[in-house]
Amino acid sequence: MEKTIEELIYEETDQRLKEMAAPNYKFPRKADIWDTIGIVVAAGVSLLLIILCMTGVIV
Repeated sequence: MEKTIEELIYEETDQRLKEMAAPNYKFPRKADIWDTIGIVVAAGVSLLLIILCMTGVIV
C-alpha cells in the first residue's frame, strides 16, 4: 500500500527534527544586512521587469 502525502510529510518532518536535535548539528548563520539588501534588490528588479512587461517595453 502506498503512503499518503500526510504520512510522507510526517515522516520527513520527524527525521529532520531528529537531525536538528543532534548535539553536533550546526545551524546556518542568521541573515545579515547583505542578505536583506540582496532580497530588496531582487524584489526591485523583479518589479521593474513586471512593469516593463505591462507597459509593452519588453515583449
